[in-house]
Amino acid sequence: MRRRALSVVSVLVWLAGVLVLPATVVGAAESDGSDVSLTRYGGADRYATSLLIAEAVAVEAGGSLANVVLVSGERWADAVVAAPLAASLAAPVLMTPPDELRADALEFLRRMGVSKAVVVGPEAGGGRHGPGRGVSAEVFEALGAAGIAAGRVSGDDRFGTGVAAAEQVTPGDMGTLGRTAVIASGDVFADALVAGPFAARGIHPVLLTPPGELHAEVASYLGDAAISHVVLMGGPAALSGIVEQAVEGLGMSVSRVSGSTRYDTAVKAAELVDGRYSEAAGRPCFVTSTIGMARARVPFDSFSAAPLLGQLCAPLVLTDPGDIPDDTAAYLDAAREIHDGVGLQVFGGDAAVSQAAIDAYRTGEDGLANDDKPSTGPAPDLSSCRPRGLDSFTAGFPLPDWAPSAHGTLRIAVLFLDFPDAQAAFSTEEEASRGNLAWAEQYLESVSYGKLDVEFVPLHRWLRAEQALSTYYSEDQGFAGSFSTLSARSVALADGDIDFSTFDMAVTVLPSNHFIAAGLAGGTAAADDDTVKTLLLNTQRRTEAQGEGYFRWGYTLPHEILHNLGLLDLYPYDGSLHTRPQAPSGHVWVAVQWGAMRLDVWYLAPQGDPLRRQVYRYPDSRRLEFAGRILDPDEPLAWSRWQLGWLDSSQVRCESGSESSTVRLAPIAQPGDGLAMAVLPINSHEVIVIESRRKLGYDLPRDHITVYDGAITNLPRLITEGVLVYTVDTLIGSGQLPMKIAGDSGNGQVDDFPVLRVGESVTVRGYTVTVTADDGDTHTVSIARES
Repeated sequence: MRRRALSVVSVLVWLAGVLVLPATVVGAAESDGSDVSLTRYGGADRYATSLLIAEAVAVEAGGSLANVVLVSGERWADAVVAAPLAASLAAPVLMTPPDELRADALEFLRRMGVSKAVVVGPEAGGGRHGPGRGVSAEVFEALGAAGIAAGRVSGDDRFGTGVAAAEQVTPGDMGTLGRTAVIASGDVFADALVAGPFAARGIHPVLLTPPGELHAEVASYLGDAAISHVVLMGGPAALSGIVEQAVEGLGMSVSRVSGSTRYDTAVKAAELVDGRYSEAAGRPCFVTSTIGMARARVPFDSFSAAPLLGQLCAPLVLTDPGDIPDDTAAYLDAAREIHDGVGLQVFGGDAAVSQAAIDAYRTGEDGLANDDKPSTGPAPDLSSCRPRGLDSFTAGFPLPDWAPSAHGTLRIAVLFLDFPDAQAAFSTEEEASRGNLAWAEQYLESVSYGKLDVEFVPLHRWLRAEQALSTYYSEDQGFAGSFSTLSARSVALADGDIDFSTFDMAVTVLPSNHFIAAGLAGGTAAADDDTVKTLLLNTQRRTEAQGEGYFRWGYTLPHEILHNLGLLDLYPYDGSLHTRPQAPSGHVWVAVQWGAMRLDVWYLAPQGDPLRRQVYRYPDSRRLEFAGRILDPDEPLAWSRWQLGWLDSSQVRCESGSESSTVRLAPIAQPGDGLAMAVLPINSHEVIVIESRRKLGYDLPRDHITVYDGAITNLPRLITEGVLVYTVDTLIGSGQLPMKIAGDSGNGQVDDFPVLRVGESVTVRGYTVTVTADDGDTHTVSIARES
């Protein structure tokens, strides 16, 4: 069957007072007049995506909302059972970080006139409720401060929470099949997810149960609610015959939705409800003129999709990021045969459902496999600016063959390991929360501009090393001598619970009551007839002076993951290279650590400057103050982003000529379609890089944040905005200073905070770089080569 081209559809959404245009696919419709219009809901992270979807729900509801349903952005089990409840309230399902109500979400709630919020799921995390933290009391406090009444709907576990949400609604009929509920496995998100649209439309409670039995609370609810028909989502592996027999034993009819793959199951769910609800809706409903699409292996893009798709009378089908599977493609083909136009609602950005995959479907060509790497071959005019690097961790091109792709989905197993004589003091769920695992995921997805999707899959039980800590740890080497052995042993201990063939990396976390957040990366372990990259976190012994919150390993994790993607350390392994003289009277040394791989530099600052002093205020009124401080502009360097393929050729200017030139640089944190970097080749292995740093993203200062042991401090990150200039030598290895800030002769010292402002210049290796203008959005830079 031919797959026809796509036409352009513009969908305007108001977000926080700003007009947003979701991505659209552009193509010429073929002469038979049949086409597919594409609307994409893809924000900078899962919360921004959820907010875009909520905006669309509000538009369908007439532009205002009385209610909203909130769920944690870390737990799918709460989100899937929330969909019918949200639909019954004409409300969206809005994701929130567990411990804060984001400013953009609060602005949306106020603008929509929301007066009531229902939080689905308990505050507790992990275990019986599923991985991840629930919505905390801090979110309730923020809602109350905004004048929004809030209540919580939850049970003792994920199954009880489903029942509690079901008890908030009156179940609807599925046509002649009668009052209907949906049952899905509490272990597999995809089946419950694709039931969401019709469950929202028909107000059919979504209930979760263990695969091998009908949960007692679920069975009791079915009888009490007078359910006459149950849709079982998934085949016998998801819900066993015992579950089906138990439902039938209650006197209820059963419709089982089961496909050979999760893609096929989604199609069969769509086919089950084809044409249903049309009479009640007063218009054609679930007739394939509108179809939702989301990736199959990560639920967070489509957490919020069900209420919107229920309003649109549209099913949800599944895909892979780089390829539309045959089952899904055949369903789309059939829809396009029936209708003159099909509206495709895509949930997630390009990392979730790539434009390349959609274009490949449109043209009938094969898409890219998930693990195929994007092309790193340079355009002809960029070749002199992409010098070849070392074969291992590198500052050059290409990245090592052994490195997983930095595009698409990166699946990472998270394992927790302790020792007979160094045992964990708290649960793995608490360890993940203390380490701030969620931050690492959000950081990597954000700084990749949505090109990388990180899926952490924790195994929530402590693995126990067979031998004592001293077998693996020495005072002089730490874990360095046993890293590979210990990581491989951790993978072996978890092999019975995890199919490592589906993962790109395995992280082993040691207990935070004994260790703090240094890390080791670059190892491998064999499991399931495959090899997985490994890394180890919490590798430094904790001292008595270091409290339990000291150095959260989640902030170290992106650094180690980027090692496993091929990047190297930019700080010196030999600390003597950055030895500093004693600061003169009235001055202090201030360290600046640029980007996740830590390009270090020091400068002298006036001792009395409050921005350059580090103050920690503790709950017991203690106050610790340090004359110097460490500034950490955390946005990755433009060069590293180019190596990883997060910047494309259109965002890089290669200044290989001898003439003077001028460039306008967009901020590296949010370059959009602008120029993100200028590169000046010096020779076959050295370049100069110029980029713009603004107080945006992870360069944005943060005030009054809790860092550890309850201490409150502030993180200025950037003392001032400006242009950063540095050199790269691609033949220098990890920890040997392959990059240096302009003005650093190799001793790690520069004259001032190392960015150039308007009117300032620096001369590096025969080039003079001058900032000539700053319009608030871009820096204009002149580049002059010495004659």
